[in-house]
Amino acid sequence: MKHVTQLKAETLTTKQMEDRIHQVSSDIRRFREVERSSELAEFLDLKKIVETKEFQDYKQELLTTKYKDREEYKLITAYNKAKNSWNHRWFKFFRGLSSVNEYIHFAETNDFIKLKDPEAVKSDPRLKKMQRLGNSFAVRRYLVHKESNDVKEYYRLREIVNNTEFRDRNHFWKNEKRWYTTLQSQQDGKYNALKNSQDIQFFLSQDPKKIAEYEAYQEIFADTCQWNRMSDSQWKTGFYYGNNKLKTDHSYANEEAAMNNGRNVACTPDGHLTVAVKKNDSNDPLPAWDAKKGFTMKKFEYTGDVIQTAESFRAAEGMFQVKASFSGKAHGAICLMSENRLPILRIAHWDGAKVTVGVTFDKFEEQTVVEGIKEGQEYVFTVMITPSDITWYVNNQEVARTPNKLGTKLFPTVIAFLPEGVKATGVTSIDWFKVYKH
Repeated sequence: MKHVTQLKAETLTTKQMEDRIHQVSSDIRRFREVERSSELAEFLDLKKIVETKEFQDYKQELLTTKYKDREEYKLITAYNKAKNSWNHRWFKFFRGLSSVNEYIHFAETNDFIKLKDPEAVKSDPRLKKMQRLGNSFAVRRYLVHKESNDVKEYYRLREIVNNTEFRDRNHFWKNEKRWYTTLQSQQDGKYNALKNSQDIQFFLSQDPKKIAEYEAYQEIFADTCQWNRMSDSQWKTGFYYGNNKLKTDHSYANEEAAMNNGRNVACTPDGHLTVAVKKNDSNDPLPAWDAKKGFTMKKFEYTGDVIQTAESFRAAEGMFQVKASFSGKAHGAICLMSENRLPILRIAHWDGAKVTVGVTFDKFEEQTVVEGIKEGQEYVFTVMITPSDITWYVNNQEVARTPNKLGTKLFPTVIAFLPEGVKATGVTSIDWFKVYKH
């Protein structure tokens, strides 16, 4: 079955795709670093305090309450009113007179009761004097003012407002910036400073489930094409078959390019693995497999090549990701192959004009042509193999999906070849090839 899809304008560019890949790795590292930090631990502890209703109500009360609405203000106001009343002023005035003071001190002695005895008063000059003071205008006014409500209220309130606890409380509520003097304000300030810090902002913006999901992908194969010799890499030349009696370094009689035993494979100075189709410099006949005749000798005008990781790496599931480009009219295929030849899963197959992805089984084939792939331009090709599905992506765009009927482990394979009737050169270039297990 053949399908056609088109790369969308909103699909990420390859650079954007790589940036996203690197960003995900960076985000995972940063998320875990912040998660282990003392700053986050302090933030979470403060969060349990600051975000409570009790804390917020208290903060709101301190920030919005007007001193004039407080009981402390009312008591101080009433105290000052009583203190400044005419009754209290006259009371203080008369209380300050020496004659009144003399009478007050006498009234506190045991002799004061003798003033009720006329005979005692008559015979005692001091009692006579005290009786005369008691009947004086100053003492009588003093006693009147002393019994006034204003003076009584003054003394009652003075006891309250001079209490140390009241003074502290009044001083606190009188301060319009009272909130900023509290421990809670310090906690609130620290909480908001941490909350607005770049690391905590980043941490809070992440979805822990997604981080865990990304983290679940473990790299199990990687080739960044930094090797110089094939023997230093995970690749081997030639095809691979489960039957070790079968010849692996061979070509196909119905193709136009001979497999060149790794001579068309190279790692470039800028770190790209290239597998090329070239003009053949030799006219010597080479072994080629003919489906009807078996192995025959054939002269080829072109050479191609094939490399695979069958002996170093295979996987049945995972995310297979490769950054690659294709150039020229020759065919280039980045595949996952099995030791029994089928199934073959095409991560990307370039036919000189377009890319096809898909999978071929013995009696069934699923193919999707991806239009919009440009010659010589790098893309990130991804195949996600889960127990249920196989999904293909170009950069971040899903381009194909089919049920997983593979049932076997596959190994990465890169082939540069010419099908029958095609005569051209070309290069399949790979910047990196990675596989992740979930």
